[in-house]
Amino acid sequence: MKVSGGLNSAGISNLYNTLFQGKVAMHNNRLSRDLFPTNNAQGKGSFGSNSVQYINDIKSASSALSGALKELSGPAFSNRTLVSSNNDVMTVSYTGSNVSSMADMRVQVDQIAMGQQNEGNRLSSSALYSGDRGNNRFEIQTGGKTTSLSINVMAGDSNRDVQQKMATAINNAGLGLRATVETDSATNVSMLKVESTNVGTDEKNAFSIRDVTGNAVAQIGANQVSRQRQDAIYRVNNGPAQVSRSNTVNLGNGVSATFKASSDQAVSVQRGKDMSHIRGVVENLVRSYNNLVGAAEGNVNDLKAQSLASRLMNVTIAYSRSLTDIGIAFDSDGKMKVDTNRLNQAFENGKLEQFFTENNGRNFGFGATLGRLADNVANNTASFVTSSTFGTGWNDNFAYTGFGSAFQLNFMGTGSIFDYMF
Repeated sequence: MKVSGGLNSAGISNLYNTLFQGKVAMHNNRLSRDLFPTNNAQGKGSFGSNSVQYINDIKSASSALSGALKELSGPAFSNRTLVSSNNDVMTVSYTGSNVSSMADMRVQVDQIAMGQQNEGNRLSSSALYSGDRGNNRFEIQTGGKTTSLSINVMAGDSNRDVQQKMATAINNAGLGLRATVETDSATNVSMLKVESTNVGTDEKNAFSIRDVTGNAVAQIGANQVSRQRQDAIYRVNNGPAQVSRSNTVNLGNGVSATFKASSDQAVSVQRGKDMSHIRGVVENLVRSYNNLVGAAEGNVNDLKAQSLASRLMNVTIAYSRSLTDIGIAFDSDGKMKVDTNRLNQAFENGKLEQFFTENNGRNFGFGATLGRLADNVANNTASFVTSSTFGTGWNDNFAYTGFGSAFQLNFMGTGSIFDYMF
């Protein structure tokens, strides 16, 4: 496989073995079949419907790939938006039209809005349930209406069995409540937790649970309030405390904040690189690359299409280690995929921008190398599909010269030389 730059020999060998060995073998089989047919079959005809579709596919994919690479060479990292200094405490979004005019601000999140929460009795999970058996009916009152629910407790049910039955009944009722059974495996103790999915002190967010027939609610402890509903409390630029019944607040001038947790430290809101935009461009790069490789590989009977697939793979092999480091990984078929965690890390430590922009304007580097190929495909698309020049019996009219892992075809009488690399 022809490879240049980006990896040492061991890295190339490892990647070759894990990702592309099967693909290269497949290409070899195709070449053997297509270049040295056993029946002197007729060569490729003029562009057919499949070739036209292939041309359209690779033109569209290569144009998108070229555009993504050009944007990642600088413009994507120049785009600015408002960012939070601590997304674990507060995230921000900006819908205004002039981020450059925005002044920095500091937001102190003293308390986030939360809903009511009930925590049941902590019971031995596997112990036999000691409450009433048979049909147990109970009522939940929330949002000004009362809903009747029931569970069937059977002989032999454990405490956890009954807790789970009650949780399922509550979740299936669609009341804006979320019920879960939490189990401590170390102590074999489980507990039913019921909480409102709506936050804030609005009265409609309150709920109560009571037994009607049987004693399942009392036995499980589902009626025990462990946390009252509360509003969010926050301060902007050391100003007075402000209250919100929602964790999403409008800070003015097109700035929206969503509170995630309270903190003793104020969160800075300032101009910064737009990670969501950059992530979208990277995803477009991955998608268009995969579409281009897929279209080329899918045109199995065309040598130039297979050559294009191989040339694309050569570039990714050469830079695969660096790509993996910045969050562009590869699956077993050699297709790109986004590793979100690594992509975010590479964005935070600057490696993502450095990888795509350090060779900006030069003739080397991943972006420049792949970009030239993408531009060539987009601007000279017909050059990447075999036409009718061969005619009948074309396999008798070429000279073959081997170059290790590449070869040349010199088509007699045409003066054309075709390089195939795999």
